[in-house]
Order: sequence, then C-alpha cells, then structure tokens
Amino acid sequence: MSELISIIVPVYKVEAYLPRCVDSILAQTYKNLDIILVDDGSPDNSGKICDAYAEKDSRITVIHQANGGLSDARNAGIAIAKGGYLTFLDSDDWIPAEYIAYLYNLLKETDSAISLCNFLKTTTEDLPVVTEPEMVTVMKNDAILAKYTDLGDDFHPQLVMACGKLYEASLFKTIRFPVGRLHEDEFTTYKLFHFAPQTVISKKPLYYYWQREDSIMGEAGFRLQNKLDYMDALVERAAFFHEVDRPELSDRTYKSLFSEALSVNLELDARKETEPKITVRGILKKARNALKRTGRSKLAFLYNTYLSYERPIAWAYRTYKKLK
Repeated sequence: MSELISIIVPVYKVEAYLPRCVDSILAQTYKNLDIILVDDGSPDNSGKICDAYAEKDSRITVIHQANGGLSDARNAGIAIAKGGYLTFLDSDDWIPAEYIAYLYNLLKETDSAISLCNFLKTTTEDLPVVTEPEMVTVMKNDAILAKYTDLGDDFHPQLVMACGKLYEASLFKTIRFPVGRLHEDEFTTYKLFHFAPQTVISKKPLYYYWQREDSIMGEAGFRLQNKLDYMDALVERAAFFHEVDRPELSDRTYKSLFSEALSVNLELDARKETEPKITVRGILKKARNALKRTGRSKLAFLYNTYLSYERPIAWAYRTYKKLK
C-alpha cells in the first residue's frame, strides 16, 4: 500500500480555473491522495464546484470557511491533513499526471525531507515541449539556505514559493503560514528548509503557474503593502537565523533588508509620499536595535548612519544615478 499524501488547495474566486486544477489532481498516477479543498469564503461558485467534486470522489474533503486569506486557508488544510506527506497547489495552477509520483520518488530515493521541482509560468494551456536536462541536486540544509538567501540565485523564486514541493508532514508540527500577510511564503519556507536535514531539487518544470492580473501577487507596479510585508518577513527571518546560530545567513538577510528599504524609500520620494516612510523607518529601527542587542556593530552602524542622514544619502544616490 502506497503512503498517503495530502494535497491542500486554497480556493477563492477561481470558478473559471478550479476545474482545471482539480481535474489535474484527479488525473495523478499516484492515487493514494487526501485532497483538501478549502473554500475561503469565495463569493462566486467556487464552493459549489468543490462540493460537486467531493460528491464524485471520496478522496476529496471540502472546508467552507469565512474569508481569511491564503495563509488561513492553507493552515486550515494543514490542520486536518491525514497524509505523512503534503503539498500545496494554488487553485488557478495545475500539474501534470506524474507530478506527485515524481516528487514522492525523488524524496524517497534520496532520503530527503523536501523534494521540489521547477515551475513553468504561463498564460496559455498550450505548453512548450521541455528539452532541458532534468538536473537533480541533493542539498543539506546549510547549502539550501545559503542558496535561499542569495537573492540573485536563478532558482530563488522556486525555493521561496510554498507550492511545487512535497514535504514530510512532520515539518509542519510547529510551523504555520502568517495570517493576514502578503508574501506569506517569505515568512515560512526558510523555516521548513532549516528543519529539513536534506532537500532534493529537480530543475524539471512540473508545476504550471498560471499568470493572471487579478491574482494576489499578479498586480504589476509598486504596491506598498507588498513591500512592507516583505520587509517584515526579512526582519523575522534575520532574527530566526540568529536564534538558530546561523549568523552569516542572518547578516545576509539584514543586508537584503537594508537594500530593500533604501529602494522603497527612493520610490516613495519619487512619488512624493512621505507618510509611509515613517513605517519604513520603524522597520529599520527595529532591525538596528536587534543588531545592537546582538553585538553586530558594523551592520548596526550602517543602519544608524542611514537613519541619521537619510536625506543627504538619498540626494547623493539620486545625483549619482543621474550622472551615470
């Protein structure tokens, strides 16, 4: 008897895409599945579609709840998941028939706690034929976290995203997604990699990521709340790495936070929006104080210098950009 795998699908305003998603799950070659559809107070017919599928397949459980956001829906699914392994699938995305079997076999063959694949961003169901080599890499948690915190790594988005992965369910014993936050994966997946002794990565694109303008993260341009939540996630991540004795990763995260805050403030200056900068300063002060408490004087000095001389530093930077 194969091991039970839970698939958690948050559902909200996706009646046009939901059948494609669920049909792709039901078509999996790996059959021992615990399929959890979480209707997160969807105002369209998505909830009814979920119920209709549950009537046809006993492996499907439907949760109907008041709208609490993506994290709340995922957490509700985690709470009732029965599988020894679990994975997340967004309800506008879909997967090929071999997806679960492939990730499961990777995980078992390499004795890893997490397996993950590449994703394919698309606006069409006519997918290109992939000719790239498979490229499978097994990494201990030190190596995977070094890769995770390298924002320039070409696989960084795939590492951060909660979807496209198969996890040992025990990793979620104390870990949940942050309710009410954007960039929820930025708050979460690094913890899973920390507690997973080993991860196996495949470059094979087996997660089909549907790009639509009305999705949570699909809106183009500058969105302040996105930026603020992302910076808060970096603050939490830096503190976590310090607590678990990974000082290099903590310092690298604080540097990423500083760069992001500088970029956000420059954009706010260009938009002549001064009030949000108070919130950004608050995030920077929180980081500076944490750096002082933990004896990292060089980074604390960097933060303190910027907080003390923000205007002339911003002016010098803008002047430099114009000269270039």
